[in-house]
Amino acid sequence: MKNLLLLFCLLPLCTSAQKVLGLAECFELLTKNNLTYQQGNLQAEAAQAQLRQTRSQIFPQIYISANQSVNLGRSIDQYTNAYIDQVYNYSSLSTGLQVPVFQGFKLQNQIRQYVLLKESAMENRTAVLNAQTVLLMQGYVNVLATNALLLAAGEQVASSKQQVERVEKQLNAGVVGTNVLYEIKAQLANDKYNEVTALNNYRTARLALFQRINIAPDDSIVFEGLSDKNLAMPSYDARQIYDEAQKSFPELKSAELYRQSFSYQVKSIKANNYPSLVLGGNLGAFYASTNNNLDYFKQLNATRNGSLSLGLNIPIMGRWVTRPRVELAKVQERLAQNTLDVTSQLLRQAIEVAVLNLSAMSDKYMAAQGQVESLDAAFKVVESKLNAGIANTFEYTVAKANLAQAQANAIEAKYGFLMQQKLLQYYRQGNFNGVL
Repeated sequence: MKNLLLLFCLLPLCTSAQKVLGLAECFELLTKNNLTYQQGNLQAEAAQAQLRQTRSQIFPQIYISANQSVNLGRSIDQYTNAYIDQVYNYSSLSTGLQVPVFQGFKLQNQIRQYVLLKESAMENRTAVLNAQTVLLMQGYVNVLATNALLLAAGEQVASSKQQVERVEKQLNAGVVGTNVLYEIKAQLANDKYNEVTALNNYRTARLALFQRINIAPDDSIVFEGLSDKNLAMPSYDARQIYDEAQKSFPELKSAELYRQSFSYQVKSIKANNYPSLVLGGNLGAFYASTNNNLDYFKQLNATRNGSLSLGLNIPIMGRWVTRPRVELAKVQERLAQNTLDVTSQLLRQAIEVAVLNLSAMSDKYMAAQGQVESLDAAFKVVESKLNAGIANTFEYTVAKANLAQAQANAIEAKYGFLMQQKLLQYYRQGNFNGVL
């Protein structure tokens, strides 16, 4: 009685110590901790930085320079341009700018190229997150399924323990022989082994989920169950889902934007064949210690000079240099198109498999439910006969094993159906809103 009261006193403490995580909370942890998704973020940031770097080349290049020197021996006096043979100081200040006026639209096409690459990286980041979320859902459902299998295995152990206690009483009463007790204990040992196997599977599934969201394993965490109210088989058309997915899936958008970027790369390479204009300007002044008539600032004012230049560069044999680069870019564009086709094909096949699996899991779940009902009724009949002494232990163990297998089949089919249902919902709408 004291132990029972102690248990009731400790139960609220044990309950409060548990932390419940749902699928949505696991998704939040995934976005914060998953290194694969973080890599996608870094790639998107790198693409954004590359775009900013390319855009900066359009701006004028402005510079300021200063020079200080000490001249020894025979040299030229910078102020008089006469030869001198003495030690004197020389300093100069200058500022200038250089502006690309025309480069065959090379920079403009490079900017368009990197805009597409940045958008492709952003879509790829979403695609990486979606792929990791699908794996998260699979791991989460696997934890729930293995937990349900563990509970079912525990019920089998408890049932066998009751039979062992009943047979021990019958043995003490001289109703049955020791062989019956050994056979029931063998069944109990087999059920305990199955329970240990189920426990290991559950622990492995939990560890895999903790590693997916990249947090330390915690035995106090309990994962929230999924609603199984809507286990009806909805109607899905694989072709229709695929047609909708082509418009929204980030994997396809990323591959298409990446392919489009090569057309601008080709244009930027071909721009090297055109003449280019560069506008330049310079303003400077200097001071030489050989001029004793003017101080530092007056000498700087007296030596002011400037220039304005317009440079024209005409490539003569540029096409020989750019042609191989253009050919390489066009091959890369075809490779990108092939990558897009492969991505589209894999998505279509994944949707077709998901639709087929959903239908199969629905049929399997319905069949498993009927199997459990039939075998449960059969087991109760055999168990009652065994208690009455008109059935042997072999019939009991066979009926019990069949029921346990049917229950396991029903659990696996149930959670497999829930997983496929969520996966098809994701494929149908192109995002995880309302799925998690």
